[in-house]
This record gives sequence, C-alpha cells and structure tokens, in this order.
Amino acid sequence: MTGIAFVAPLALTIFIFGYLFQLLHNWIGRPVSKLLPETLIAPDGSAWIASLVGLLLLIGCILIVGAIVSTVLGRRLAAFSERVLLQLPLIRTVYAPAKQIVEFFVNPSAMQFGAVVLVRYPHPNSYAIGFITGRNVEQLDNATGKRTVNVFVPFTPTPVTGIMLVVPEDEVIPVDLTVEEALKMVVSGGVVTPLRVLAETREGEA
Repeated sequence: MTGIAFVAPLALTIFIFGYLFQLLHNWIGRPVSKLLPETLIAPDGSAWIASLVGLLLLIGCILIVGAIVSTVLGRRLAAFSERVLLQLPLIRTVYAPAKQIVEFFVNPSAMQFGAVVLVRYPHPNSYAIGFITGRNVEQLDNATGKRTVNVFVPFTPTPVTGIMLVVPEDEVIPVDLTVEEALKMVVSGGVVTPLRVLAETREGEA
C-alpha cells in the first residue's frame, strides 16, 4: 500500500501533464510544424519538436504581453481593448464573466471579497464549500428583506464551473481555510486535506 500511495499521485501527475501536452501538440504543434524545416520534424511526423517550439513561442508571447500591459501605455491600450470587447453584444456575454472568474481564482487577494465559507447546499442537511464573491446587492436585499451575500459554489473536479447562490448573510459559515486550500479539497473531491489543517488535527489528538 505504501508503494501505491507513492506511485499513484506521480502517475496521475504524469497523466495530467501528458494530456495537457497532447492538447498543446494538437492545437499548436501541428500548425507550427508546417512552418519549420523538415529536418526538425521527427521521421514519424509526430512533430514533438514543433510542439516544444510552439510552447516556447506561447510563453514568450504571454511574457511580452505582460511586459507591455505593465507599462502606462500598455495599461491604457488594455483598458481601451476591454471597453471595446464589453460593447460587443455576443463577446461581452462570455468575456466579462470569464475575466471575473479567472481573476478570482488566479489572484483572489485582488478581489474585494473571497472568503471561504460553508453554505447549506443542495439541501438543508448538507454543506458545500463556497467563496464569497459579492454582498449587499440592493435589489437582492430588497427582494428578500435580508442582507445577502453572493456565494460561488465550485463543482468537483472542475472548480471553474459551479453555481452562484444568493444566501442570507447570517446563514453563511466562515471557514478557516485559504482559497487555495479550499480549491484543493474541491478538486480532489475531499480526498486532499490541507496539510496545515491535518497537522493541527494531529497535534490536537496528541
């Protein structure tokens, strides 16, 4: 059993990275392979070198865009581009929520609210891990007659999908977990216990 406990996470990690690299190979490697000399393409046509080149190009482009956006002129261009995107009827319905979700999970400290909480879901006798994403929306408070908070409940194993609940503020239970710790529990289906919490539990039992 000790061997399984060591090998299984390693195998799962290799599988996930292999799957991601396969996607990269299909989306980027094959198009890039058409631009490279035939001497750089493997005899079997697998184009793994092209995938590596494509990955480096992608990373380079991201770094360049990041460097540009960090400048004063770049921030103005980014803000202008965002305003244009938010004015396009079809694109804004996808871009706006996608941007908010990415910002919330990539940099939760930049969000005004991001506390980890428990809410009763999907029925009164069970709880779900959620993240406070907003509060005190006047229209919602007036409709319910209570002070409410917006809670995003992520789904296992893909936390970027989930459901948004409007919950009375006094029914939300704060949890002493960071966003990262809570996400690990959600992704693993509760199998992964935060190391900090596990250590504190063992110290209490001792």
